[in-house]
Parts: sequence; structure tokens; C-alpha cells
Amino acid sequence: MRVRPPSLKVIGRVAAFAFVTAAIVLAAIQARSGPARHDTAPPLTSGRDPLALALARCQALGPAAEQDADCQATWAENRRRFFNDQPAAEGR
Repeated sequence: MRVRPPSLKVIGRVAAFAFVTAAIVLAAIQARSGPARHDTAPPLTSGRDPLALALARCQALGPAAEQDADCQATWAENRRRFFNDQPAAEGR
């Protein structure tokens, strides 16, 4: 009695079943482990730089910071520092 080799159709079904089973097992393991833990970095604000402290304050305000005059001035100063805009020298 000869044993026939499995057809490609059967091999494909077995491979698909194995793939789906592995995906379900991995999803169950991931769901069981809980949410991912992310280490939070300390804030980058320096106690010596008042601009950094003001930027952190504005960030904490969220959308309300758009109407805050102090935040608008802080952002303007931050842009000036970032782009290194020098005020025009008087008497030129």
C-alpha cells in the first residue's frame, strides 16, 4: 500500500490554520500582559531658565494657553531665540 503525498490544497489549509492559531495565541498573550509600560522621562525644564518654565506652564494649560497673554509673549520669545532674530540696533 502506497501513501500519497499531501496535495498543495491540504498543505495550504494546514499552513493557514497554523498562522491563524499563532495569531490568536499571540494576541491572547499580548492582551493578558496588560498595557505597555513606558518609562516617563523627567521634564526637560531647567530651574535656571525662566523661559523653559514658562513654556512648561503654557503646555500644561493646553488649549486655554492660546488666549493667555503671557503664553503668547513666551512663544514669541521662544521663536526669537530659535530663529536667532536679533532686534535691530538703534542708531544705524
